[in-house]
Amino acid sequence: MELLKQRIGRTVLYKTVQLNSELNVEELYLKMEGLNPTGHMHDRIAYYLVKEATQLGFETLVVASLGQLGESLAYVAERFGLACRVVMPEGSIDRKKRWYQQGNVEIIEHGSSYNEAYRKSRELAASNNWYDANHGYSNCCITDNVYAEIAEEIVAKLGNSPKNLFCFLSNGTLITGLHLGFRSLWRRGLIQRIPKIFVACASDDNPLYKAWKSGETRVKELKNLNRYKGINRNTIEYTIIDPQNVLNAVNDSGGAFISVADHEIRDMIAKTRGGEDLKVAFRGAASLAACAVGRRQGIVDWCGSSVVILEEGRNELNIRQLSEDEIDSVEQLADYVDKYLGKYGDDRQSVLEAIRVAFNGGFVLGAYISGDMKGLAVVIKMPVGLVMPQYHLVYIGADIAAGSRGIGTRLMEAVRKHTDGSFSLHVDVENKKAIKLYEKMGLKKAYYRMIAIK
Repeated sequence: MELLKQRIGRTVLYKTVQLNSELNVEELYLKMEGLNPTGHMHDRIAYYLVKEATQLGFETLVVASLGQLGESLAYVAERFGLACRVVMPEGSIDRKKRWYQQGNVEIIEHGSSYNEAYRKSRELAASNNWYDANHGYSNCCITDNVYAEIAEEIVAKLGNSPKNLFCFLSNGTLITGLHLGFRSLWRRGLIQRIPKIFVACASDDNPLYKAWKSGETRVKELKNLNRYKGINRNTIEYTIIDPQNVLNAVNDSGGAFISVADHEIRDMIAKTRGGEDLKVAFRGAASLAACAVGRRQGIVDWCGSSVVILEEGRNELNIRQLSEDEIDSVEQLADYVDKYLGKYGDDRQSVLEAIRVAFNGGFVLGAYISGDMKGLAVVIKMPVGLVMPQYHLVYIGADIAAGSRGIGTRLMEAVRKHTDGSFSLHVDVENKKAIKLYEKMGLKKAYYRMIAIK
């Protein structure tokens, strides 16, 4: 399952082009967790929960979920060969989601709320000897350590810790995990300070916001619920797993809890799409809104770097197969190949030959943002199917000027889909960045290509 692990995590840290000015901060980076295989951050947790279930000898796992965690577990469990039971409230429309349609998944409807479904899932785990995959309860150590990896990825990309970090409250596990990660890096002398952690709350009616607002250092309420209205006005309710440690993390970092209103969240969804061509969901937009509100309130500094965790953030990218009829000329596509591959490209005649062969049996994929081409993949069909994969990816590249948006990753996913996962490619041994991307997508080094020189 190592190839599956390589596809999860190590997501893009995208430096904004316009949004930093909109929010009035010097440098703004977005952690694009939507580039995980199922489109959200929970894939990170799901991998290790399923791995533990397998190692402990369980054949079935169960979880209460209204969508994301259940989807991630369904996706990963299928690849480990485990059955997945997802308990959700009766009549939930989430049962129609993509990953719930896999053969290893059974939806169990129970009760009218998440909490009722959660209690039922734990009962089923105990009575049927199923692995309890409700993360953050019996699996706190896994959750914290997995989310700590996000901190390490951010520091690896920036070279140091950011000054500010913004994320959504949810059930609090992301906050405690990030804090653990940055504290560990500081303890090991790899960073000079930990970032201020700013937590977005879509409602000020939760015990953590109240405790922080009143200056308390202890959470006194026994019923630790985070309840708010989503974009569609449905009531969403989380049980905060470890409220005291969440409050400790914010206080230790010098951060704050920031309450954001619905109109501010909607505004951020529109601004991110319009200014950066990025798609963000409710929680990511709330985190961005917390940055804007924090700047207006004077508790967030302008200078330095700020990172926002977008739990489902991804670029507004349209990838489609091109036909020779819809392009101006093969020469035009060759220009894009030259532009995207740079020093790793081939001579002009080789590029033209590959594109023509791809249109005659293979395929060419174009990646577009706002109607403009930002990436290209050229795949030819080989005359063999046993001695090597039938498809060969000759060229793949993305516009560097478009920023680090995960365009290459999305193109590779599209190539995998079009070839049923059976294709080969050549890569320059000095192109470390490309090798890293290909390994993340599940490819492995097989042999060196040796070329006879005339």
